[in-house]
Amino acid sequence: MDRNYAAISKVLLITFVLNLLATGAKLSVGLWTGALSLVADGLDTLFDGVSNVVGLIAVRISSRPPDEDHPYGHRKFETMAALFIAAALFVTAWELGIGAVERLVTPVPPTVNRWSVMALLFGAGVQAIAGVWELARGRALQSEVLRADARHTLASIGVSGAVLVGLLLVRLGYPRADALVALLIAGVIVKIGVDTVSENMPALVDRAPLEEAEIAEIVADVHGVESYHRIRSRGPADNVAVDLHIRVDRTLSMGEGNAIADEVRRRLLDLPGVSDVTVHTEARRLPDSSADLLTAVKLIGQEHDVVIHECWVQEVDDVLSLHLHVGVDSGLTLAEAHAQVDSLEAAALERLPQLNAVHTHIELANSEVLPGARVSRSLTERISGVIHDAADEIPALSHPHDICIRQVEGRLSVTVEALVDGAMPVNEAHDLSTRFQELIRTRLPQVGDVLVHLEPEA
Repeated sequence: MDRNYAAISKVLLITFVLNLLATGAKLSVGLWTGALSLVADGLDTLFDGVSNVVGLIAVRISSRPPDEDHPYGHRKFETMAALFIAAALFVTAWELGIGAVERLVTPVPPTVNRWSVMALLFGAGVQAIAGVWELARGRALQSEVLRADARHTLASIGVSGAVLVGLLLVRLGYPRADALVALLIAGVIVKIGVDTVSENMPALVDRAPLEEAEIAEIVADVHGVESYHRIRSRGPADNVAVDLHIRVDRTLSMGEGNAIADEVRRRLLDLPGVSDVTVHTEARRLPDSSADLLTAVKLIGQEHDVVIHECWVQEVDDVLSLHLHVGVDSGLTLAEAHAQVDSLEAAALERLPQLNAVHTHIELANSEVLPGARVSRSLTERISGVIHDAADEIPALSHPHDICIRQVEGRLSVTVEALVDGAMPVNEAHDLSTRFQELIRTRLPQVGDVLVHLEPEA
């Protein structure tokens, strides 16, 4: 949306002139008669004029186009100006409150005459015209400064009414009514300042002006978008910047991918207030890219001081999941090991956006050289016989050899090699070795680790 900075500046300039007229009437009569409440009302109106000047400067800066230091433009300078106005209101309220308390402690009856009433009525009339017109223009031009300033101006009408009641009470013999009304005005000014901060602070701290679900619903309807993530929005409601990542079929050309991104951008720019959309296009990873995933996750494991023993990738209903056997230091507690593996999972999901889930199984990683001992010849012969008998039960497996039996940390460890058909698929060979290992463990429960190495027959 293109902002009409010239129109905003014109509104501020006209409102400034009107505020000066009202300020002159209230302050001159208030100082002449000694009415603190009337002086307070005049100061309130004066700050309306100061706000106009601050707003003019801010709008002038905001109208500058984006540059190298401000790639999103200078729009937030207008928001900063609105917050400066709020700060000025708080200072004014404090000073009025101090003066009112002093007047309550030491009453000084002000002079109340027709000039006091005329100054109030004239100022209120001028501010009513200025406030209503400025608020309407602020909404039409979607300007925070105009809306904030207009609310202050309109509130001043109520302030003037309270001052008028206070002066009438003074005339009736209640001199402290002037100071009490001044305190009331201070409270009103604080309320206006709080409202101004509440309206403008979200844009300054980059609170998302759009619901993620609203953006996602639009993106999901674009043909060719297979998935999306990292949806973000920022800025004031009339100058929203959106950025997101989409995934498309990896077989598409760069031009086709860009066309899909352009369509996403076009639809989001149709949302009210959205002025900038950045779409990051990514190619969806297919299951046959599992080698890349496994390499990447092993590197991540090294960073987290764990060892990836075994890993595989599965895809079910377009959901890609990674399964890992993770070796951790045996000296860790379960809580420490779990936290370490949780960190690994989070890093894998962050760096590999094609993954939907990571599942882990915690094991021990032995980085030390374990001391081993030979076993007796009789035990070796007995275990070797059991291994040969187990191999005979598996027709596809033959000639178990190089059987090595050692005792490590009080447990038996067995390694054995065997021959299989060299044309056998790897997955079948893996199942075969697993079955062989299970047979050995079943028949030799005293054995801890069993390692089977299969070789192709010559």
